[in-house]
Amino acid sequence: MEAAYVLGLGGCAWLGSFALVGGGLPRARAEGWRTRRLRRLAGVAAERLATLPLVHLLAGRDDWGLAADEFGGLVAQVGLATSREGSCALLLAGGFLAGVVLALLFGTWLALPLAALLLAVGVPLLAQSTRRRRERELAQAMPGVFRTLAMALASGETLSQAIDYLGSNSPDVVAPAFARVSLRLRCGISVEGSMNALREELEAPGVGLLATALTISQRTGSPLRELFEHAAQMVERQGEFQRLLAVKTAQVRLSARVVCALPAILIGVLSLVSPDFRSGLATLFGAGCVLVAAGMDALALLIIRRLMRGVL
Repeated sequence: MEAAYVLGLGGCAWLGSFALVGGGLPRARAEGWRTRRLRRLAGVAAERLATLPLVHLLAGRDDWGLAADEFGGLVAQVGLATSREGSCALLLAGGFLAGVVLALLFGTWLALPLAALLLAVGVPLLAQSTRRRRERELAQAMPGVFRTLAMALASGETLSQAIDYLGSNSPDVVAPAFARVSLRLRCGISVEGSMNALREELEAPGVGLLATALTISQRTGSPLRELFEHAAQMVERQGEFQRLLAVKTAQVRLSARVVCALPAILIGVLSLVSPDFRSGLATLFGAGCVLVAAGMDALALLIIRRLMRGVL
């Protein structure tokens, strides 16, 4: 018995010294190989699921497409590059797997419709958050665009050179649009046509003024430095007013989120953890009470959204 005890201690000491001294690099290599294999399998599964009609239908919608692009950018940071349909398929697969895991943990298959409901609500919220973030980034980038154009045109550069500089050195949120405008100008498309395309592609404060001013300047040769400087100041002031308004209306927006999310979260959690609540929910009276409460919650949400629309 003592010999076995000594041998066991020796084996543990050897394993510990191997892990501390010599076992780090092989383990890291093994983990790296497993990670690459998981990425490859996830990519293959995503592309195969992307061929489903449901995935194509959802990826073609505005909210799901935008959410899929945002999710695709997140998974691309870990080395998994997928198309829009592949990212949408990963979102659906993740929601389904989350529902299965919750169902196994809590012993009820009610977690599957709850996961589907979470996807149906969460994807539009993610798309809306992405749009708001993009609008803020555009509002922050446009003053620099105006000032860059003012300095470039005042220093003697042509319009094509100024647009090309913007496409190469502007922030990522506006650079692709100006790069496409520069390509159109090089291909022989008129300034008016290129500016109209820019107005349609880039929904940012002051883009209409920018396109109109550049078109008129190209025809008449009038200087635009003072106009662009004034436009940059106006866009900055507009951004400051929007931030101030967001601060002033933060309480209303928080109330709307609480009124919308808290009852649904409570019903979902109680449905998962409480068998008595599930049995009551299965009755006609319990389901009716939940439906009435959901209708009242929806009515309160509509009222708050109308008040917010009046404030904004």
